[in-house]
Amino acid sequence: MRPNVCHVKTTPSTSNPSVGAEGPVSREATQTELLAGRHRFLPYRPALDGLRAVCVFAVVAYHFAPETWTGGLLGVSVFFTLSGYLITTLLLLESERTGTSDLGAFWARRIRRLAPAAIVTTLVVLLIASWGQWGWSNALRSSDPIAAVWSYMNWHQISIAPTAGLRIVHPLSPYWSLAVEEQFYAIIGVIYLGVRHLKQPAIAMLAITACAWIGGAATALFGNLSTTMAEWGTHVRAPEIAAGVILACVLFLTKRQPRGRATDILGWASFATLLALFLLAAKTQWWLFHGGFALVSVVSVGVLIGLLSDSSLSRVLGWRPLAFLGTMSYAIYLVHWPVRVAIVPENVGGLDGIPLAALRLVVALALAALLHFGIERPFMRRFPASPRRVFLIWIAVSLAVTGLAYGLLS
Repeated sequence: MRPNVCHVKTTPSTSNPSVGAEGPVSREATQTELLAGRHRFLPYRPALDGLRAVCVFAVVAYHFAPETWTGGLLGVSVFFTLSGYLITTLLLLESERTGTSDLGAFWARRIRRLAPAAIVTTLVVLLIASWGQWGWSNALRSSDPIAAVWSYMNWHQISIAPTAGLRIVHPLSPYWSLAVEEQFYAIIGVIYLGVRHLKQPAIAMLAITACAWIGGAATALFGNLSTTMAEWGTHVRAPEIAAGVILACVLFLTKRQPRGRATDILGWASFATLLALFLLAAKTQWWLFHGGFALVSVVSVGVLIGLLSDSSLSRVLGWRPLAFLGTMSYAIYLVHWPVRVAIVPENVGGLDGIPLAALRLVVALALAALLHFGIERPFMRRFPASPRRVFLIWIAVSLAVTGLAYGLLS
């Protein structure tokens, strides 16, 4: 039976088919399609995985040793911009080179790429909480795993969190950023459906996302938002993803890859600014929740421009060990916070400070390796399936997790 997918037919471009062949790919694109191979449209750029490694380390350091990398939460912002760029580039290039964008397959790939590891992590956390270990049964509500698997954790946390204070207290809280990204995957597909018949859909996408950037930044700056809404609201964090979409559209329309000395300087200056923000920014600073995230997206775009050329920055961040860690960034992000809330001084003989942070890091890396090599890679390599089958399996498993959450935690 033919899968029930949405095919978006566009007119193939008459431009040089080799244009964009140097375009980047990351784990989002490469491992979405072939995991260990190369995407048919986007040759592999290890520097983007290296950037992922730096950003996930910033997030982990912020949670494990917040007094050192006080701005490490901005690593998530870079992930948003990078994801916006890669996903949009993939859609545009696929449409240009094949004349078709199969949105059903696109959404199914996102599910195959992201859902297995996230659901396994959710199930492990759910079982540990049901056994009463580490006090998680008190911290985890039945609604938390449900919000995690159905990708609305950000709005769930906004609804339950007090307006004063942003402290994350349950093991699945970092799923808020995954929810924002997955909501973006749905929105970008709908936008593309709306502009697909235009002569230049990339121009329409550019205009729409530019408005989204301006609107989101203005909302953060003038909206008098609660701190929870300012950090977790999809519309408030939209500028970070929109910045990546804008970059993708501009490069697609101009048919040029960044290059030259000016690009190298821009990349290094932006990367240095990003590192300074990781070290010096803080959640307590007023500017961050009043347009600051939108400004950080501009810095992220500068870094990406530097990495999309054959620059010295791309060679540094493309260092093989760093890029290898970047390929595990998703698994590291998933497991690091449960490790953080499980390994506390009272559970490890009073260990504190740097030794405690080091122990957490070792455990998180070990668990991330198990998740990456035991779940992510096998699912992408050995379980190719039609979009319809992917959707049905995802819905069935998510419903099962929902039932377990109600049964074990209610």
